[in-house]
Amino acid sequence: MMNKLGLIIVSVIFALIQTGCAEQSTWMSLNSSNPRIIWEVKPQADLENITGEQISTPEFKMSDYVKGVVPGTVFTAYVEAGIVPDPNYADNIYKVDETFYNRPFWYRTEFELPSSYSEGKRVWLHFDNTNRFADFYFNGEKISGTKTSTKDVSGHMLRSKFDVTNLIKKSGKNVIAVLITDADQKKTRKAKDPYGVACSPSYLAGAGWDWMPYVPGRLAGITGNAYLVVTGDVVMEDPWVRSELPTLQKAELSVSTDIRNASSSPKDVVVSGVIQPGNISFSKDIRVEGGTTARLSINKDDIAQLVVDHPKLWWPNGYGDPNLYTCKLTCSVDGKVSDVKEMTFGIKKYEYKMVDNVVGYPVLTFFINGQKIYLKGGNWGMSEYLLRCQGKEYETKIRLHKEMNYNMIRLWTGCVTDDEFYDYCDKYGIMVWNDFWLYVAYNDVAQPEAFKANALDKVRRLRNHPSIAIWCGANETHPTPDLDNYLREMIAKEDNNDRMYKSCSNQDGLSGSGWWGNQPPRHHFETSGSNLAFNTPAYPYGIDHGYGMRTEIGTATFPTFESIKEFIPKKDWWPLPTDEQLKNDDDNVWNKHFFGKEASNANPVNYKNSVNTQYGESSGLEEFCEKAQMLNIEVMKGMYEAWNDKMWNDAAGLLIWMSHPAYPSFVWQTYDYYYDPTGAYWGAKKACEPLHIQWNASNNNIKVINTTAKDLKGAIAKAAIYNLNGKEVPAYGQAKQVDVAASNIAEAFSLNFNPFNLAYGKKAVASSSTGVSKSASMVTDGGAGSRWESAYSDPQWIYIDLGKEEKIEKVILKWEAACAKKYELQVSNDAQEWKTVYTNKDGRGGTEQIELEPVTARYVKLAGISRATQFGYSLFEFEIYGEKPKEIEELTPLHFIKLELIDAKGNLISENFYWRNGVRDLDYTLLNTLPEVALSCRLVDKSMSDGKMKIAVKNNSGTVAFANRVRLVNKATQKRILPIIMSDNYVTLMPGEEKVITMEATPELLKGGVSVLVKQYGKAEKNKLDIAD
Repeated sequence: MMNKLGLIIVSVIFALIQTGCAEQSTWMSLNSSNPRIIWEVKPQADLENITGEQISTPEFKMSDYVKGVVPGTVFTAYVEAGIVPDPNYADNIYKVDETFYNRPFWYRTEFELPSSYSEGKRVWLHFDNTNRFADFYFNGEKISGTKTSTKDVSGHMLRSKFDVTNLIKKSGKNVIAVLITDADQKKTRKAKDPYGVACSPSYLAGAGWDWMPYVPGRLAGITGNAYLVVTGDVVMEDPWVRSELPTLQKAELSVSTDIRNASSSPKDVVVSGVIQPGNISFSKDIRVEGGTTARLSINKDDIAQLVVDHPKLWWPNGYGDPNLYTCKLTCSVDGKVSDVKEMTFGIKKYEYKMVDNVVGYPVLTFFINGQKIYLKGGNWGMSEYLLRCQGKEYETKIRLHKEMNYNMIRLWTGCVTDDEFYDYCDKYGIMVWNDFWLYVAYNDVAQPEAFKANALDKVRRLRNHPSIAIWCGANETHPTPDLDNYLREMIAKEDNNDRMYKSCSNQDGLSGSGWWGNQPPRHHFETSGSNLAFNTPAYPYGIDHGYGMRTEIGTATFPTFESIKEFIPKKDWWPLPTDEQLKNDDDNVWNKHFFGKEASNANPVNYKNSVNTQYGESSGLEEFCEKAQMLNIEVMKGMYEAWNDKMWNDAAGLLIWMSHPAYPSFVWQTYDYYYDPTGAYWGAKKACEPLHIQWNASNNNIKVINTTAKDLKGAIAKAAIYNLNGKEVPAYGQAKQVDVAASNIAEAFSLNFNPFNLAYGKKAVASSSTGVSKSASMVTDGGAGSRWESAYSDPQWIYIDLGKEEKIEKVILKWEAACAKKYELQVSNDAQEWKTVYTNKDGRGGTEQIELEPVTARYVKLAGISRATQFGYSLFEFEIYGEKPKEIEELTPLHFIKLELIDAKGNLISENFYWRNGVRDLDYTLLNTLPEVALSCRLVDKSMSDGKMKIAVKNNSGTVAFANRVRLVNKATQKRILPIIMSDNYVTLMPGEEKVITMEATPELLKGGVSVLVKQYGKAEKNKLDIAD
């Protein structure tokens, strides 16, 4: 496959490989990265009355041109030329006159063939992607469409390939001219006409979204690789290797390819191939008539070797290795090689089932190679908002997803057209939920036939990639029947239904989309609700169902202070916009980067206020950013862990909105535009680890999550609780052995943060309940979100069996809004004869603390006489207190939970850390009172030649060192070392604790040496270690 063409620089621009009489296809890059290729870009209006035939001749001179960027857009060329100020910064891109770019532009380049070129070969001119329309000219001739046609190539995913054999000049200059015409829709920022589907097939976000700005030109340009290929008369097109997997021990391969004979005479063609590993060789003959294309297929009936014993399977991240095979195909005519193609593929088998949840609603569940797969990942819009991402840079982005322990990326509306994206997803085991270019049903596609042609090319182009897990027709809706039926039938034919085609991204076995504003972890544990679900019948949400497979849920995400300095002018740093400005102001620079009304879905007012109320008001932007990272960690970790908690009951996976940023912004990201991981990155990385221990913020359950293909046996789950000063309080901790089956969960134990509550964990009996999730036992589970709900009638009762007679002095009732208007508290020693000890004739709900005359009893009963609402009695907790045992130490209101999971060999395989306020929920302001500690940092290991090192950070004090952030800067340049892969960050260290952090960066970034900076939460950042290169 032709991948990463723009990154390869060779000593000669054109290589013709000859061995004896054999010929072999070869290529020449026409990308801007080839130093001998210069693309000239100029508005068509400036070349009025000059034809493409004239422009594509050596005699034509294009004066006053801008140097083009290929792959890239027209607008990018002007940015790279310095004509447009940095569009990332401030509101620069909003000040650009978009009408200048929203019109046709000419691209022109010249090249010469090397002397090694010989006559008699076929020369093919390739353009992998152009947007939105393109007309092609070569050496004075129009080579696309007809002589009078325009907009010949329509759509951003359509490959263009031209036989220029009869036009190529062996000596002298060859000239290419391409007329790029932008989309017909939304010609100005303020235009009211629809874009999106109306412009499809195209990059639907080109006219702006709530995470990237309107791009002048709407991404019109030569957006994919451009290159020449030299072959014989016969070429192979769209080769495909399929794998079937009757058992995990046996794979059956089949190979097919179209054989195109570009000559006028028939050809007897021999197609041979080699698959590695395994050295599987095969060949087959086929006769192809002149000027025609024939399909060649080879399977196990032709070649027995295509049955592979004990194949190396492709597995998603966390479930096994993403093993890959290569297939090199050669077609020969009369003993001479005419064309060569090489592709990468994986042996795998996708399956899909609709599994009913507890209320009978079907949940889409994925299987691969027979293993049920729990999906963890994020949505990806544009790779970069100006299409400035190609080649190796994709590895950085996909590697970061792999390091977050993700196994899926959803390509929202299919806005990625670069093969490299899929190459690295294959390499790192990241499955792809692959959308087409549709998102609202009420805007018809302007060119449905062009849409179909682009969709067909997309499937043929990408089907070899094992990472593609599903094809999806439309975002949050269904395609029109015509397109829906076409996609379904085309995929059945072209991909053999090896991957599911699904019409809609959030319905039909999926649980809707949203919410998108930040919510505390407890919220997600207590409700599965979505604010965008159009399922028919309606999707049922609740505390124990409705999580399902969620393809979008997200939050605003502040980047780090260092990153914000890159794109927000200093004069605008502080104060932050007011609530009113965030809601209504169009023009402030924060809104231009989507912290304001342009991203109202992210609820920026709530985000700002959550940081301020939970962590305290800040005195400046740097302090606010640090506190925001704490919120980012908890919110992101909480979303994933809430779904983990319901894994297979009924959660099947979660894809957050979004995991990858396209533009410097304050929303929808894990790492930021500059590759600096935010707290959201670390929250996701922790929650998604393959073997994971976690705490339920609602009911205090500790569970172990296993998202691997192997059983976990004999592990020890441990919880230690620390007071604010870092002192462990053993009475609150627990430890228990757990076994967890592959791709499953197990409950280890529940933490009791109120050991003085005599009712905790005790048996509760009620007159009625409205379901298992609202049974009597909910009032003694210590959870803040679970509750007992009675039938909708009077009277009703519930009592607690303390197990033995206890001295009782106080009862606390925590009501939901549906409380008792009139009730009695009663006690008994046999649950038969009851004595009333308290009466309330005017219940108001909320939390009621009832002091009693000391009484000794085994049973305590709430006897509801009349309800305050039309609903049943609804009680969160029924707490009972006597004398406090003196041997139990009380916790400070703000305390810490440290979890560890240790395997049977004593190895630490998961750890997790939380901060909790047991008195004032979500009030973490006491963190600001922690003293500065003595931190030290040492180098454990380094290999600067490959960019890897290990450092250890130690707390040498007697108090806790909270949320220590580690970052690297280059000693010589003082620039941040980004991108960087780190094993952990924002680490909390208990007294005397040391943690080793592994790091990996490109070696070039480390030249000149490295300074290791460490910042304790709320304290000044300090240089703790210098490392020479």
